Amino acid sequence: MQWEKMGNMFWPFKNSLLASVIVLVCAGPVSLAYAQGDNPAASSPAMAPLANSAAIEEASDLSPRLSTQQVVKTNIDQFDDQLLQTTRDKSEMINGLIYKPDAIPLSQYRQDYMGVGGVTQQISEDGDKLPSYYIAIYSGSTSGVYFQVAAKICELMRQTYAEHRVHCVPLRSQGVGSNIELMKEGRVQVAIVQSNTNWEAQNGVNPIPGARSVMSLHDEMGLLVVRKDAGIHSIADLRNKRINIGPEGSASRALWLQLLKQYNIGEKDLGQIYGVAQDYNGIGICGKYIDAFGLWIGHPAPPIQDTLGCNATVVGMGGAPTEELVRQNSYFFNQVLPANTYEGQDKPIKSFGFKASLIAYEPANPYVIYWLTRIVHEHLDDLRKMMPMFSSVTADDMFTKGNFLPFHKGAACYWETDKHACDWQTKYVLRNAQAANENNIINLPQRKYHQIN
Repeated sequence: MQWEKMGNMFWPFKNSLLASVIVLVCAGPVSLAYAQGDNPAASSPAMAPLANSAAIEEASDLSPRLSTQQVVKTNIDQFDDQLLQTTRDKSEMINGLIYKPDAIPLSQYRQDYMGVGGVTQQISEDGDKLPSYYIAIYSGSTSGVYFQVAAKICELMRQTYAEHRVHCVPLRSQGVGSNIELMKEGRVQVAIVQSNTNWEAQNGVNPIPGARSVMSLHDEMGLLVVRKDAGIHSIADLRNKRINIGPEGSASRALWLQLLKQYNIGEKDLGQIYGVAQDYNGIGICGKYIDAFGLWIGHPAPPIQDTLGCNATVVGMGGAPTEELVRQNSYFFNQVLPANTYEGQDKPIKSFGFKASLIAYEPANPYVIYWLTRIVHEHLDDLRKMMPMFSSVTADDMFTKGNFLPFHKGAACYWETDKHACDWQTKYVLRNAQAANENNIINLPQRKYHQIN
């Protein structure tokens, strides 16, 4: 689609290299993405800057069980989404799946004589000979919600390290689509996706070989951010408006097209469609280049809060067609945004969305997946204090909602999905008994639900 030329301040310089430099310096790449309206490449996600490191914020007001030591800055991996040239080395194959997870010591995942992933025997300066373990969580951009969720989960793992000796690191990516491709390449242990991704993988719509459920996380509610002078009060009001639905191939664009189709709104019915990366929504609203954008995200979310000062407000995606969409798709849920979540929002807002979904790769060590599941579930109250978006999550929801793929055997052991779910422990513990003096035996907690069948 021919993009609309936006802003007189950019038009005289459209084909000038010098002007491009001026725009980049003075207004930044975001403005340029909208200004060069007839150049779709200008909106490429590649224009969005990616940070090389991020600091994990200090956890506050945690339960007494957690230590109170200060949180140090964590170096984040240098992200590379180039697909690996898979060699099919036998040592990199587990049950027919290639497994070369990023940011994990080689000895943690190479096959050994027992067919179980290796364990690093770390000897520290104080003579500690107990084995240590590693888990990395692929998430999203460092400015996004997924990365922050992964960082908080890793903070919980750090605070409880003495219980399980599992090191945890959040890894950035370019989002759900990237996480899926990385898992297909065997580079992922655990990743955050969406419940619809989980459903599509299980039902063959978008298969992810080796993908397994771990648990659902926070709600991801769809919400519109609209200019107050645009006259938009519902999805039906988007006709003849300028909206950004995200780049081709992105999860947000697919959701947008599904929702608009439900309301019988086609591309020709809109004033203008933009395919700009979601990082650019703020400049679109504040620069009056677009009338609306939508995000399916955990709330409150900085990308929304930061735009409300530009004569903008939030609008729900609820309505009769939305209700029918939820009824037709088991991975969607009706949701309500509590009043006063955002500035100027004095009433609850009806909308819909899905769950953020934590999935694991089948070859991943069941011991680390078990402990990841257990620590997150048992410390849900701490997650709520860390991140308000978890305030609506119940402990039972993490098991019962949004998990369509079979559970990874480590998660299945914690959830007690059947009487044999923890059978892998015998082999695992025997293998490590000599090195660890049987310190790695899992003490299964007694739970009041998800009992063995």
